[in-house]
Amino acid sequence: MLQHSPDPGWDCRLADSRRWWQAWTAPELRLVITCDALEVFQFQSAWWPSRRPQLLSHQRYALPGNAHDLLPPDALWQALHEVLAPLAGQRWHVVVVLSNQYARWLVLPWQADIRSQADQAAYYQHGLQQAFANDGQDWQIEAQPGAYGQPILLNALPAALLAKLQASLAEYRLPAGIITAAWTLAANQALHTMRQQGFSANGWIVCRESSHLTVACLMQGEWQQIRQLPVDTHWRQTLVQWLSREQVIYPERAALPIFLSPAEPSGATPQSMLPFQVVDLCSRLGQPSQPATQRRMA
Repeated sequence: MLQHSPDPGWDCRLADSRRWWQAWTAPELRLVITCDALEVFQFQSAWWPSRRPQLLSHQRYALPGNAHDLLPPDALWQALHEVLAPLAGQRWHVVVVLSNQYARWLVLPWQADIRSQADQAAYYQHGLQQAFANDGQDWQIEAQPGAYGQPILLNALPAALLAKLQASLAEYRLPAGIITAAWTLAANQALHTMRQQGFSANGWIVCRESSHLTVACLMQGEWQQIRQLPVDTHWRQTLVQWLSREQVIYPERAALPIFLSPAEPSGATPQSMLPFQVVDLCSRLGQPSQPATQRRMA
């Protein structure tokens, strides 16, 4: 399960949508897919960035997956049918958020001698193969290059999963505006907080799920590393221990704050994360107009 407080318009940037007009004017249908749940959020549209988005409904469908699967369980597709069929052909901005469990993240160094798109694609593919070996998946790779000479942040999602999701949505005439991995939400929220609160572009950006953390280091606006840590209920101790080891290896990272969404509800108080500073990524979300419901899929 993804531990993230939704923040429409900021955690999923409207500018990143393939359907920009719906992103600005239509209500948002957000599908969050993890190994153990499909969560469905419906948000009222917010024409102006300063307006607080209103959560209209929240449903959770339990799924019988596990934390080591490369793809979601088959029960997901029946759950999606139940969710999408009543909404077929309606006007929604559809956002699909996939667990980091199904994604691969990597920071690659800048290579000045790589200029063509073919060489770039080969460099990215080679880097992923070196980092994650051959797991039998075809990956759709997206690169987020920084300025000239800065490291490149790669995100890869299973091509077969993306194709099946897009086909399922198309069947109900609900094309996706955004399909992204969960850590992207935490990163967008953290970068927005840095700008609003006057922080420099430095910090550990953490996305928490039930079985793992996805942690990235940003220093002076450049991505240094990103990796996943397996965790249990003692995730705070695991994170503090790992960061303590990192600051021994890289002393310059010792004073970096931790950006975590949401900090207080997750139990990550300033005292529990000492000696590290925790920055709470506050959501602008309004209160739900109705309570969440939960169902279990066999």
